[in-house]
Amino acid sequence: MKLKIFSVLAIAMSGATAYANVEGTANQPGFNATANAGVYPGKGLLGVVTYGHYRLQGVNEHGTDHASPKYTSVDVLLPHLSYYTDKKILGGFYSFGATAVIGGLYYDHSGVQSGVSRSPWLTPLRLNWTVGDDVHLAAGYTFRLGSGLASTSTDKTYDVHILNSNLTYNINEQWQLNGSVSIEHRTKDLRQNQSWQPGNIGYFEGSAVYKFESGRTLGAYGYHVTHLNRDKGTQFTPEGSLIMGSGYANLTGIGAEFTTPISMLKSTMSVRIFSEPSRSNHMYGTRAFVSLTHKF
Repeated sequence: MKLKIFSVLAIAMSGATAYANVEGTANQPGFNATANAGVYPGKGLLGVVTYGHYRLQGVNEHGTDHASPKYTSVDVLLPHLSYYTDKKILGGFYSFGATAVIGGLYYDHSGVQSGVSRSPWLTPLRLNWTVGDDVHLAAGYTFRLGSGLASTSTDKTYDVHILNSNLTYNINEQWQLNGSVSIEHRTKDLRQNQSWQPGNIGYFEGSAVYKFESGRTLGAYGYHVTHLNRDKGTQFTPEGSLIMGSGYANLTGIGAEFTTPISMLKSTMSVRIFSEPSRSNHMYGTRAFVSLTHKF
């Protein structure tokens, strides 16, 4: 059985039941349906630095807490750069970008220190469209390459490919709706003598945002993460072999987002806080993110 944890997160097996470890990932619920998610920002370089804090606990396939009362606390820094062009492909403005992963050291339930994957996330293709005055659409492709080294933990031993779509609808001058659907495909384990094929993951996110005259926004946010198909094969660990695919993972989270312009920096700050009240075979807990965005 394989646990899928939410976006800055990935997966490791422990004993007869799987519990997830943390991984830096570009595809996080709580990121894809934020205010103005589908809006084209105009030609130029866009930089975002995000600090993320996670406090997580494991569950089994029945949604029951891990036997250990310990939480895993993780702090990660995610710098991102995108360049938006004025060139069009299929009628949409083309852009590309990359996300790095810094930090992410943590102690697992056994007290062993580990760390997240440091492989960068690359987005070679993203397109933005505007339909009328109030509908904004975006779609893109992001990937991360894994490692086949035998000493590498399982959260880094497969490639990840993500197709993502975003929608922003301005209802009026005060209210805005945002939505996102992402499909994450993971390749077969790259290590020798492994036959594990992770299942595909779906991310479904939405937010309702109120826009103040000052330029600030306040929004309610929800997301659902689920296996679209089961894991397959067998994973071999020092503790023994595990037959994968006996259960699906699901996670539902709710939270809020607040954004405010920072005039002296000509930037925007976003603060997001989430809790996950519903889960099955999935890590859960609370997460907080602070992002600073600057258009160069």
